[in-house]
Amino acid sequence: MRIRSFVLAAAAALGLLVVVPAAPAFAINQVSCTSQTVKLDIDHGNGAGTGRCFANSGTTGVNIGGVYRASAGNNRTTINFEVNGRYYTKTLDRGLHINFAGNVRVYEVRIW
Repeated sequence: MRIRSFVLAAAAALGLLVVVPAAPAFAINQVSCTSQTVKLDIDHGNGAGTGRCFANSGTTGVNIGGVYRASAGNNRTTINFEVNGRYYTKTLDRGLHINFAGNVRVYEVRIW
């Protein structure tokens, strides 16, 4: 009787592991810019620009227009962006950057 109860309890626990997988952590957040953060350089059209920076692994949806450069900092990073209604993805390894041919709209940032 005890063995049967143990087997049923183990099967139920295993069933929960299969049915309810662990959710991924989304810890990415916007931070002050440093050489280690993912940085999006933004052109405001008047000769002035600013940067929006992100740290910690995860994925976040954004809506940042006027981006002319993306830098990976100390992270492997994927930038999803839109140009004239067409959508593109670019993955950058640590320490690399991309200069876009014109200003783009970034709609998602993923830090690996």
